[in-house]
Amino acid sequence: MTFTRRRLAAFGAGLAAAGGFGKSAFADPLPDALDRLREIFPVDPPPFSFTDASGKKLTLADYRGSGLVVNFWATWCFPCKQEMPTLAALNKVLTPEGILVLPISVNSTGAAAVKPYFAARHIEGLPVLLDPSSSALGAFKAQGIPLTVIIDRKGQMVARTLGGANWNTPAVASRIRGLVGAKPAAATPA
Repeated sequence: MTFTRRRLAAFGAGLAAAGGFGKSAFADPLPDALDRLREIFPVDPPPFSFTDASGKKLTLADYRGSGLVVNFWATWCFPCKQEMPTLAALNKVLTPEGILVLPISVNSTGAAAVKPYFAARHIEGLPVLLDPSSSALGAFKAQGIPLTVIIDRKGQMVARTLGGANWNTPAVASRIRGLVGAKPAAATPA
């Protein structure tokens, strides 16, 4: 590859954006999700649909009664790659409490990209969910990915964040529990 002035300028701009020579932005740890998460007045999320790996059409209404951490991501997105293991760990902690992590991939190739990605990185316990048209990003007026929204047990959006974050801390799990509300008590026989 020949280095022209334009290529050298672009390379230098990239290094500057990464924090300078000798320092890589990729080596920086993810910020804690508590630092990024912004609560919002409870509001109905915009309508959108997505599919599971078998092609079954789903909406958030299919998960009514569960607390949700809905994450829009892609296999080519570096912050998404960093945070996916932390989302899998969060899912493992919260699923027994009826709070689910729904990672919805916006890869245009759908399950063909996500399944091998999860397998190669040993991402377990998360469903393969797909929005290859990225229509949900338009519905949420997202300016990028990863985008994560927190949905309470009533189906209302109560918080959101844009950008990669570390979701694998006890404080984050506790905050999400508080945002989604208590799990309804099981009915006792009379």
